Amino acid sequence: MYIGSMKKTSLYLCIVLICTSILPLAAQQSSDDVLLSFNELTSILGREDRETLLNDGELTRFHFADFDPLLLPPVGITEALKAKTREVDLNMGIEGLFLYRDFDTQAYLDDPEAMELELYNILRSIRSLEGTMYYSASREEMRELFVESWRIPSLDDPKTVLDDPVVSAIPDKESIFIHQRDRSFGKHESEMTYTYNAPVIWTDITNQTSMYYKSIIRAIKPEQLQIHLVVMPTDEGLLFYGITAAETINMKAFREKASNSFYNRVKALYNWYISSL
Repeated sequence: MYIGSMKKTSLYLCIVLICTSILPLAAQQSSDDVLLSFNELTSILGREDRETLLNDGELTRFHFADFDPLLLPPVGITEALKAKTREVDLNMGIEGLFLYRDFDTQAYLDDPEAMELELYNILRSIRSLEGTMYYSASREEMRELFVESWRIPSLDDPKTVLDDPVVSAIPDKESIFIHQRDRSFGKHESEMTYTYNAPVIWTDITNQTSMYYKSIIRAIKPEQLQIHLVVMPTDEGLLFYGITAAETINMKAFREKASNSFYNRVKALYNWYISSL
């Protein structure tokens, strides 16, 4: 009887040892799967472009005459975003892919839901866009990009300031209206649509009112400027993708100004987002 009990005890200990050695590996495997693979997301890039992104943390493409996203990583919202850009004859714009390597991936692995909520709510912090700075090459100085920025109840009521629409749980999709005044195009109202496809967060900003160059020339008609921001947590850091593209007037002086303005807008939005982290 004693020998039989010893055998049962030994067998039990063996099972416990095997399970305890496997479980940490299984947990680690599950945690790693939460983060997107940087290598897979950048598989669309050539070797030189990928090295530029890794070394410089930034990769940009200008588009003239037509717009076709070339740097957008293959994630769940990719086809929907591309379809959105095809709704309008966007004849100029810029797309940028940025890598923030100081992103706390361990904090993300410890609590992915809490971190994704934080990443999501930053994009809903409309008031914090006020005072966002960019470098003006023509003036050789830093300037404010957004002088005014707030959420509004409707397009008919742009002066009523609502609180930032931060949430405690991430909805799959939601839209709001915002008012902004910036250095390039003055006052305008836009619709912001948030799409969540875990762990990817996509924000689409489309102007709903006309935008004027030097407050005189109508440069962009309603619904003809698109800004897209996509946040992707990866095993190499936080990958941030941005687009500013529009159907613009065919005027050389304006197009040169707009190309600089579009880049400044994408870069300023990226800097704003990272500083908010």
